[in-house]
Amino acid sequence: MSEIKKDVKGNHSHVQHVEPYTPQFGTMIPSGTQKFMRTCVIWQVCRFLAINIKMMTLIIKSHH
Repeated sequence: MSEIKKDVKGNHSHVQHVEPYTPQFGTMIPSGTQKFMRTCVIWQVCRFLAINIKMMTLIIKSHH
């Protein structure tokens, strides 16, 4: 058991360092529009109201 722990802690040849925000990293970088939509309070309020209206219609339909 202790040999396995030593091997895992000491041998990191299988791990490759990848710089963030490079094509190899595999994540999407948000565009300017996406950043604006995420931080715009007016848009967030509109989305909040839309989601609440959808939930209320589902709840009202389920009670009848």
